[in-house]
Amino acid sequence: MEILKSLDRARSRDDILRGILPRLKPFGIEYIISAMIPQNRLPARTQKNYLILENTPEEWRRLYFSKGYMYQDPIVQATLQNTTGFAWAEVEPPAPLDARARQVMGEAREFGLADGFTVPLATLEEERGGLTFAGPRLEISPAQRGILTLLASCMVGQTLLIDGGGGERPMILTQRERESLQWAAEGKTDWEIGELMGISQHGADFHLRSARLKLGCVTRTQAVAEGMRRGLIV
Repeated sequence: MEILKSLDRARSRDDILRGILPRLKPFGIEYIISAMIPQNRLPARTQKNYLILENTPEEWRRLYFSKGYMYQDPIVQATLQNTTGFAWAEVEPPAPLDARARQVMGEAREFGLADGFTVPLATLEEERGGLTFAGPRLEISPAQRGILTLLASCMVGQTLLIDGGGGERPMILTQRERESLQWAAEGKTDWEIGELMGISQHGADFHLRSARLKLGCVTRTQAVAEGMRRGLIV
């Protein structure tokens, strides 16, 4: 909750990074990289426009985007193939890494990005992206993975809110939207929420999507955290 409150106070990307990074250092996390992943291959010079939030060394950032590494980066490919957070060491490519992919990872290590935990994210429009916590060596327990997953979603949501002009969106949740969000907070699936509320699975999904839109959130996890922050659910 302390971290969520610090995010709520942030008014710029630098505010977000300054509020978060000191709390992440005990886990070995020194860098944060978040970006959307364009569906179509784009020229190297335009790929950097898809960055959401990051604090990597300037030299590495310049090298990465000047060489168009996004489409050779095995972590980017793993982000597209996964729906839950993963450690870099767990990535098993379908085939041995080619020379270009090995080059990307080797050069990343030289800049202190040797280990990482990546959280795939998707917008309501099904655009794909992710947020990575990285450093020379991470020490993250299974329980802490869940916290980082929640944090990644909230960080991206707050960044997008700031980029959109800041301020909270007007929000009035219906009784069903609030009820479905409450059940989501307790870890229920769409099917289980539908059963509990006496509606279909698609109906539960509809109410949750509506709640997310009203709260200005990117993911269900972020909507739950935002609902708790505003006192809409417990």
